[in-house]
Amino acid sequence: MASIALIGPGRHGTAIAELFASHGVDVVIYHHHAAKAEAAAQKIRKAAVDAQVQVAADLASAVEGQEVVVLTTLWDQPQREVLAELGSKLAGKVLLDVSNPLDVTLAGIVPRSPAEGSAGQFVATLLPHGAGHAKAFSNLATAFIREGADREPPAILPFAADSAATASVIRPYLSATKWKPWLVGDISASRDLEIGGKFNAVQGAYGRSQLNEEQMLEYAGPEWEHR
Repeated sequence: MASIALIGPGRHGTAIAELFASHGVDVVIYHHHAAKAEAAAQKIRKAAVDAQVQVAADLASAVEGQEVVVLTTLWDQPQREVLAELGSKLAGKVLLDVSNPLDVTLAGIVPRSPAEGSAGQFVATLLPHGAGHAKAFSNLATAFIREGADREPPAILPFAADSAATASVIRPYLSATKWKPWLVGDISASRDLEIGGKFNAVQGAYGRSQLNEEQMLEYAGPEWEHR
């Protein structure tokens, strides 16, 4: 574990990239607008500690050789386009999905109700065979992504994973950020991790959505196990 790819660094995605880079994880980013990718890279580099931040020329080179691909585009159509283009290149990798079912329109941000039940379950329908799928960071406001790291005792980062194998891959990456990862279910639990879900609509020791271990045990019980 030394590097991740991050696709679509907007505000939320850039904050996630800063979190990883500030904890020694190299980041390769890609945005279909090169200028936006370069601007995000400059910001991420300022936060980096013993980590390299690179801008990929295209999607294929962004994910090449990576074990984990973090998808931080807007949901629905942008996700369809990215995942369709990557296709089988995601096989053998884990996609870390941070999406919420929100449309950004000229009138503002408009919530949607995915037919699949959640944005995470929607993304699951787009993934190729052989790609792992994890879900995290959807419950956190952008400002809390780095703020919640490096707490003592650690703040809990709830995550979902489609299999025990996927959970074992993604857990060390999440742990590297100095949040404490806590498996809360498979991808069917995505709704709990999204806007308005049980892990978003809760006040913890360090602010909204930021529980410590004692609070998490009381609120949600022990970690979930794949069977």
